[in-house]
Amino acid sequence: MKRVAVICAKGLGDALVMMIVAHHMRKANHHVTFFHNQFEELPLLFQGLSTCPHPHFEASEAHLSEFDQVVIQNDGSKRAKLLDKIRRKGERNHWIFFCPTPSKLFREGDFLFDSNQSMVTNICLGCKKALHLKITTKKNGLLLPQNSLHRKDQKRIVIHPTSSDPKRNWRRSQFFILAEYLREKGYTISFSLSPKERPKWLDVEKRGFLLPRFANLSELSAHLYESGFFIGNDSGTGHLASNLGIPTLTITGNPKWVRMWRPGWGFGMIVAPPFPLPNFKWIGLTIRKNFWQYFLTTQRVIQSFHKLEQSIL
Repeated sequence: MKRVAVICAKGLGDALVMMIVAHHMRKANHHVTFFHNQFEELPLLFQGLSTCPHPHFEASEAHLSEFDQVVIQNDGSKRAKLLDKIRRKGERNHWIFFCPTPSKLFREGDFLFDSNQSMVTNICLGCKKALHLKITTKKNGLLLPQNSLHRKDQKRIVIHPTSSDPKRNWRRSQFFILAEYLREKGYTISFSLSPKERPKWLDVEKRGFLLPRFANLSELSAHLYESGFFIGNDSGTGHLASNLGIPTLTITGNPKWVRMWRPGWGFGMIVAPPFPLPNFKWIGLTIRKNFWQYFLTTQRVIQSFHKLEQSIL
């Protein structure tokens, strides 16, 4: 039995995909500790999971020395660079980096992702090629909500209008136009917001849409599990919906990036502007990054939702 550390980037989506590594390591009878900033809530979704907060930078080397294998998601952060420095100093060949993009931190034995495949598929490939695990499924051990029926309310659509990066978000007014259209078509619209985000979105209820409170990830998971569809920006909530087998529509201004970062479990689609947008960085005009929302119409998103709707009938 190995003692394995899985060190994950900070997002919920990152945690869900890296949990594939933890799950299959545990199936191989290894003892796994999962390092993530949501270490207190993740055990609500994954039974028997041992979690820890990321160790302080100055304590990282000593903290991780007790593990027989360390798997690190390379997010290009200060933490990843520090861990690579420790690895190179100590010739720690049992420290493996999973690299979503080409990186100076990459070395022999690490795993570089294929940008044409989803994160979920890449993690599975990394488990096989870099960690030599016998893996045949995309499962990550996520607990299905108890006493709940999958997609019980097929006419309920969960809309998640935010993400960890405001520049990835479609405009607020566009989400409301979309929600009003879908309500007219007979759908119940439920907006999913974190407790910190709720105060800025209280007008959701004034418009007659649902704005449920979720005390933790377990309650959010149960709500998603019984809903018919999910629509939202590229976010961890979209990955959770997909992980629960809910059809997802991901709204993005960067389809090349989201091609890999899209939800990769249940059936889903991506909707983006109809043509590639440029970034004129030399004159400070980053259209693709800062103005993509103006090129993605509500009508285009509506059409994509109907395609999603028809594809699962």
